[in-house]
Amino acid sequence: MFRRLGRCISDAPRVFLAAAFALTVMAGFYGANVMQHLSVAPGWTVPDSGSALARQAVREQYGHDDTTVILLFQPRPEQPLTVDDPAYRQAVDAVLDPIGSTPGVLRIESYFQSLDPALRSHSGDMTYAIVHLARQSDEGIATYQTLRKFLASDRLLVRAGGELATYMDVRAQLTHDVERAEWISFGILAVLLVWVFRSVVAAMMPLVIGVVTVVLSTALLKICALFTDITIYAANVVSMLGLGLAIDYGLFMVSRFREELALGHPPQQALGTTVATAGHTVAFSGVTVAASLFCLTLMPQQFFQNMGLAAGLSVIAAMLTAILLLPPLLALLGERINYCAIPQRRQATPSRQSLRWEHFSYWVMRNARAVLVVSFLILGFFGLPILHMEIGPADSRSLPVDAESRQVQQTLEQAFPRAGMSPLILSVRTEAIAHEAQGLATLDALTRQIRALPGVTRVDSLVTLDEAMSLADYQLFYQYPEQFPAAGLALDRFAKGSQTLILVRYTHDPITPEARHLVRQIRALNLPAGVVSMQVGGFPAEHLDYVNSLIEHTPWVMAAITLVIGVLLFLMLGSVFLPLKAILTNLLSLTATFGGLVWVFQDGNMANLLGFTPQGQMEGTVLVLIFATAFGLSIDYEVFLLSRIKESCHHTGDSTASIAGGIQKSGPIITSAALLIGVVLGSFAMGEVVFMKAMGLGLLFSVIIDATLVRILLVPASLRLLGRLNWWAPEPLQRLYRRFNLSEHDPFNSRTNSRTNS
Repeated sequence: MFRRLGRCISDAPRVFLAAAFALTVMAGFYGANVMQHLSVAPGWTVPDSGSALARQAVREQYGHDDTTVILLFQPRPEQPLTVDDPAYRQAVDAVLDPIGSTPGVLRIESYFQSLDPALRSHSGDMTYAIVHLARQSDEGIATYQTLRKFLASDRLLVRAGGELATYMDVRAQLTHDVERAEWISFGILAVLLVWVFRSVVAAMMPLVIGVVTVVLSTALLKICALFTDITIYAANVVSMLGLGLAIDYGLFMVSRFREELALGHPPQQALGTTVATAGHTVAFSGVTVAASLFCLTLMPQQFFQNMGLAAGLSVIAAMLTAILLLPPLLALLGERINYCAIPQRRQATPSRQSLRWEHFSYWVMRNARAVLVVSFLILGFFGLPILHMEIGPADSRSLPVDAESRQVQQTLEQAFPRAGMSPLILSVRTEAIAHEAQGLATLDALTRQIRALPGVTRVDSLVTLDEAMSLADYQLFYQYPEQFPAAGLALDRFAKGSQTLILVRYTHDPITPEARHLVRQIRALNLPAGVVSMQVGGFPAEHLDYVNSLIEHTPWVMAAITLVIGVLLFLMLGSVFLPLKAILTNLLSLTATFGGLVWVFQDGNMANLLGFTPQGQMEGTVLVLIFATAFGLSIDYEVFLLSRIKESCHHTGDSTASIAGGIQKSGPIITSAALLIGVVLGSFAMGEVVFMKAMGLGLLFSVIIDATLVRILLVPASLRLLGRLNWWAPEPLQRLYRRFNLSEHDPFNSRTNSRTNS
């Protein structure tokens, strides 16, 4: 199939280029505003979990479908005011009054309305207001952007925080980081590609398909956003993976084309061989990597489904660009691919470097057992920090220290100890109507149980409005709500039929294990008679459900990834042991990668150098994404290397010589590819958002480990020790392989003549 594709491209390269150009231009215009169509909601909620049901009840049962913005007020240096000064209130009202009349603003809670001491700082110079926005289809973004126009005051410094403000800051920072990373990586890649190819024209080819890949991937992402919510984080993955893999695939294709030209083959024949061999390998690698990433859609959280979809699309775009756009460019260039060459490297003859690779591979195979032991010890040492890894949620510290929403959050934590910004939200259903006598009695019993739990500071419900009121008082109070305005307000806030809300405030930081333990304690309560059901929501409950979901579903996703990769590798290689070896070595490599991430991001090493605030725990989302992505990238290099070894083994039948020859030909390319994709990943690791910094650095760790210890030491040593078993499969699997063979060669046909030096 790929030989026919090569001939078609050779016969009509301009047709292919014209079609690619038209598609790229249309995709560029269409996807230019993709960030405006992505959701600020991260999609971490676990469907049908207790926290998700509680959130759903708040929206549907109580009609509280809103999102909040925190406005923090602080005197300017030249205005030494306190909250109790009339001028202070006038300045606050001057800000809040136009906001209150803004369309989309539901209500505002402030200290001057309620005199709630929780809204006043312990020093008395700061206060904050809670602005409730209608969520609407855009999660309240348009209203938030409108109200920011009113945050100006001559006397007070007004800053916005809260969940929505944090997401807006993250989106703005990610947009800036992506643009900067793309420009930095393109500049460095241009120089490195010239150094690798020793030709300006050849160096331009991977960059061209890299640009086209990012453009196509972005357009595809926007199309997907028409049918489902796509998180803003997906755009970063599209740029990072699409650009990195496009450079890898372009390097592999161009190198093979120049190699064929150096052997004296005419350009048309060189292109046909390139597409049939390197093109086939790139296609197989792209399908394998994309399939592993698509396995993330098995996770229940929409975030992982988005990321798996976006990453898989970017890999497919890189693959298609490399095998459909690059070959017609090569066909038109022909020998001119070597134009603008750096002196002393015009002739593509075997170099001392490639000979050193061959000699080194023979040395590794002669000392295979010792090399394996030393490699395992090194990888195990790097993986030791994983033994004390802690999983926790991300918070405002993921943003740069000068981010407004982060500063607001830190001020609230330090100056408002009674704020209780992240209460637990309990949605309770009782047998009786909640505000009737029996329902109130049931609710009173449940509230007393919750109050008795360690760490609980306050419980807000229908029966906790006033400590001086007894249960009998509340029963009378709600019996005549028209006589008691406060009763009507409480019913509107906390009750609807047999459904009622309870807000639980606590002493712990919402991101700590103690807060999650409180959730477990509340869920484990022996509910009093009359309570039909109780769902616990709020940030600690959502994170607890999130971690439990990771524990439950991640092993299945890992198993699906390894199964998909194992099957595809077997269909390409026709071997039982090579896929198994690839999976085991990749798992070992990932252990070392995770150990490095724990050492940096959890333990805080190199925090000052990398510019982030350690949180003492690892965000589970990053680990899952790195596993799927790094596993796919590792298989990418595995396919590159084994395809050359298999090709050599098909022609020579000598296993040891084929291993050395394959490493000699692909080793420099894999090293160069690792260097180039490392530049891309490193540029994203320079971003200010910790999530993307950890993603970029984690994948960079993985690429470095894979291209050095794994590909240079572990692979040749293990292949040498396996010997004849490298291409072995039982007869039933041999028949299956021959029927669905995804390889250009059939090793079973030459195995009987194999001269294996084992």
